[in-house]
This record gives sequence, C-alpha cells and structure tokens, in this order.
Amino acid sequence: MEWLVWAAVVGNAERVTHVFLPLDDRGVDGIVRRVDDEAMCAVQVKGRAVLTHKGIEVVVNRNALDDPHVTFVMAYLDPSTVRLADAVYVMDADTVLTLGSHPRRAARPEVGLFLPYPPHPGTKSWPYSCALSELSTRLFPSAGVPTRAALPAPLPPVPVPPPEKKRLGHLAELEVMRLLGAPATLNTFKSFPDVEEVEYLVRHRPTGAIRGVQVKCMIVADAHTEGEIAFSGPAFVASPNVDFVILAWRRDHNAFDDNAWLIPAIDVPHLTRTDIPTAHIELRVAIGKGSRFDRYRVPRSRVAATIEARLGGTQL
Repeated sequence: MEWLVWAAVVGNAERVTHVFLPLDDRGVDGIVRRVDDEAMCAVQVKGRAVLTHKGIEVVVNRNALDDPHVTFVMAYLDPSTVRLADAVYVMDADTVLTLGSHPRRAARPEVGLFLPYPPHPGTKSWPYSCALSELSTRLFPSAGVPTRAALPAPLPPVPVPPPEKKRLGHLAELEVMRLLGAPATLNTFKSFPDVEEVEYLVRHRPTGAIRGVQVKCMIVADAHTEGEIAFSGPAFVASPNVDFVILAWRRDHNAFDDNAWLIPAIDVPHLTRTDIPTAHIELRVAIGKGSRFDRYRVPRSRVAATIEARLGGTQL
C-alpha cells in the first residue's frame, strides 16, 4: 500500500516532488520532499483493504504518536482493483490522539481510529480528508487543514532507542553497504519493501551478473563466545544466487570483528535445519578446532572482493 501512496504523491504533484525511503524502520515510512522550496514531510502510512461498518479501522502504536513531526496518511485499498480509493485522510499525531480511542486491554499501548469511508461531511474526521489527487499538497504545512493555535512547546520527547539487536543489525547492513560501495565494478540495490531473504542485489557492471545478499549480525561478548544468527525457515530459499553475509559485533571491542562469513544460500541446508519456523546458524569468531563453517570465513575487508569474484565467475 505504501508504494501506491508514494506513486499518488509523486504522480499528482503540480510541483516536482520526490519520496525518500528509510534504510531502517524507525517509525517513518518515507519523507516527501518538494524540490523547489525544499519543503519536507515525514509520513507514516496506515491503511486497510477491508471496510468495517462503512469505514476503515486503523490502529496506531501509541509510541509512534510521541513524535509530533510525523504526518499520518490513512487510505483504503480496493481489493477488487488493487488500487487506492479516491479519498484519503491526512492528520498529525495530535489529531490522531484527539480523534482516536484508547483500548485498555490491548497487549501494547495503541490508539484506534474509525474513519468513515467514503468520508462524510459533518463528521469529526471530515476536515482531514482529501482527494487522492490532492495528497501531495495536503502533506505540507502551507496547505490543508489550518493548524491549531499553538500551545507552549514542551521539551521534545527523547526517542526510545531501538533494541540492541535491531540497532546492530542496521549497523551491519550499513557496514556491508560501505564495503560493497568501494569497488567501481559493483552496484548495490536495496529492496523496497524489505524482503526476508534477499535484502540487496549486487550487480557486476562488467558482466551484468547479479547476486542477492542477506546481511546477518551476531552479537558476542568476545572472540571465544559462540554466537548465532536466525532466519525464517518457511521464507528461506536455497538459491545458488544469494549469499548470507554474516558479521560479528564484539562487545569487548564495541566494534565489528575483522572476520566475516559468506555462505551461499544453496549450502545452508547442508549446514543447519531449515524445515523449522526459525532456523539458526551458530558461529565462533576465534579459530580453534576445525569447523564446517571455516571454509566460508573471510576477512571483513574482503567481503566485496569475494562477492565480486563470485559475480565474475571465480568462486571464492
């Protein structure tokens, strides 16, 4: 649904407008930027493909509403045409809190919204509705529903830091992107939306060959502590054209270890079970007794060269 919203924003804009997508999901689905005046709007998209009692029911994580600088776009996807319907709702976090309900029995704090569809004049949510073709204009403060009288601005909330595993996983992806960005012969592409087992595609410019890359990060106390990575068994495909790139974050160094592992996905079923909901690979940074994973160990600095060799037909 997000892609359809971005297409509507860009396609209907009277002024040149671009959309920027996040490398990591931290509560903003995209930033819309108007080129001529550099107006920008952080957007979170919510939507449904089912109408309930002639409306759409939207649930927003309560923590997402602590950021007053995010604009929420609520849309209805017509399942019969797989297209967005002609009207959408656009509102800020304060409006979501004002119009929404606060279920007490929810597993986590959340706010629920019922939005009539199509929008009805006279309802509380009507001022925040607009035609899909007007969405690009309504996103910016210079247009749309008049802003309310400003109250004294409170101190900005301190964002809740992401869990360590998620934060370090993101740093691992950035590190692999840095390594792959060094050779002029490689061109790296990010999947949108994120796909479970193929996050990136790497294209070898001289030959046109392409391989998929899935980045994994294991966290260990030191070189002698065993760590593991996990992946979805049902989503896993033993492809000969995909590599698992595994980095190890060492707490004793507060940095990635100089070792990495590049495991072709086609080899993974021979190394661990994949016919279970969550599959695991266990690794140790220190080189000791012979391990079946030693053949996949490479210096972290050689990750790009190893993938480049595989793309060029020289298996490493």
